[in-house]
Amino acid sequence: MPEQSTKRGRPQNTELTRKILSTTLNTLAESGYHGTSTQQIAELTGTSKQALYRRWPNKAALALEAMRYGFRQVPPVYPGMSSFQNDLLEAVTGMLTALHDTPLGKAWLTLLAEPSLAEELTLIEGEQRTHFRQIFVYWNTTATMETSIDQLLGFVFFTSLVRGRKPTLREITELIQSVTSRS
Repeated sequence: MPEQSTKRGRPQNTELTRKILSTTLNTLAESGYHGTSTQQIAELTGTSKQALYRRWPNKAALALEAMRYGFRQVPPVYPGMSSFQNDLLEAVTGMLTALHDTPLGKAWLTLLAEPSLAEELTLIEGEQRTHFRQIFVYWNTTATMETSIDQLLGFVFFTSLVRGRKPTLREITELIQSVTSRS
């Protein structure tokens, strides 16, 4: 008998999935990881816990996918549309806006406090580093790439999440000038 190439049952409602991920991100930001329950997410999205568990095996998987969803909302930067400095500026400001002006930053902090999620959060952080690597590689400035990305992301996460403020354009520009002068 030939293998089925499609999933059995009803196809998933992508709008409901988006709503679940968005609601999860908001709830994590407001209530923390331990203050968020799958029952609460189900009620807020007008679905059932079973619908959640058909998509994600547990609360941790749902929370991590909500983080990935939040980072996917950051507008992508296509290297080479302007200059190296402008590409970095666009990437940094996009990330800062997402972390500071949306629930993403607070949700990230709540998940960082959960030791069982550390390995997966490292992978998600690595996905964000990849966007910056693409810019450095495009502009053929890879000699100090990893250190430069550490500085940029360290600045982004520290000022936005630890200090709780969005840096000025001047601060961002000065950091990028410092990074690109070494590259």
